[in-house]
Amino acid sequence: MGMNRTFLLKRILTLILSMVFVFTIVSPQNLACEEATTNDYRLNKKYLIGFGNDFFEVVKSPGSWDSKDWWRLTAVLGTGALLYAFDQKIHDWSQDRHTPETEDLAQFGSSLGNGLFLGGLITSLYLGGEIFDERGLRKTALLSLESWLTAGALVIGLKAIVGRARPYTGMGSHHYKPFSLTSGYHSFPSGHAASAFAVATVIANQTDFILADVLAYSLSTLVAISRVHESKHWASDIFIGSAIGYFIGKKICSLHRDQDKKNIQLGFCLSPNVKGLTIKLYF
Repeated sequence: MGMNRTFLLKRILTLILSMVFVFTIVSPQNLACEEATTNDYRLNKKYLIGFGNDFFEVVKSPGSWDSKDWWRLTAVLGTGALLYAFDQKIHDWSQDRHTPETEDLAQFGSSLGNGLFLGGLITSLYLGGEIFDERGLRKTALLSLESWLTAGALVIGLKAIVGRARPYTGMGSHHYKPFSLTSGYHSFPSGHAASAFAVATVIANQTDFILADVLAYSLSTLVAISRVHESKHWASDIFIGSAIGYFIGKKICSLHRDQDKKNIQLGFCLSPNVKGLTIKLYF
């Protein structure tokens, strides 16, 4: 009981320290400067409606892909297929190299990809934006939330349809049970990897601070690798999951970058000497 309590306290402390560190890196002064627009990014009805619109834009986006997008998909699927061929060997190699140190690191990495940590991080960013009245922080938080939940919805659907056995079941890398409700058959793709990269990609896109980008993607990579080390996923699972999170994060950010650029602002100037109307167009 004492050891379990110590382990739990260590995990909670690790999560708190990690959140403080990331929040320090993604501080208001490090966020990319943005012109004020009509969208102030607050958690309200307008945001929820926009979230729904963004979700459907992501879902239907393959219909507007160009040749570069299809080549990217081919590269991702090709790499995934290559990893799939070596999944069992990669898993066995990883399990043969377990040490107390790697197990602690894997537990830490895995915790960074769960809902407790990501939800706490997003909440911290949003509250920071409200407290400091920083639109950039609120935008980062809300776009991270969109990316995280959108990636999660896609991953949950794929897990249920594919039904791939997890490594710890001992069934092997080619065993499937489609439409299973059992967690042991929800290996493909990795939800932790998808979630971590979905949030990390938004943070990286919303900052002008290179260290924040390096930290975000490094921690996400640690999350993904940890899932293989803990025998929760195969290498191809984490690769495809990471790609899903990354490209959804990119798409969400691009939707709002275009949205900001298309905003039209009207301004009135009234004084004893000057009367006028100003129009600002963002291209």
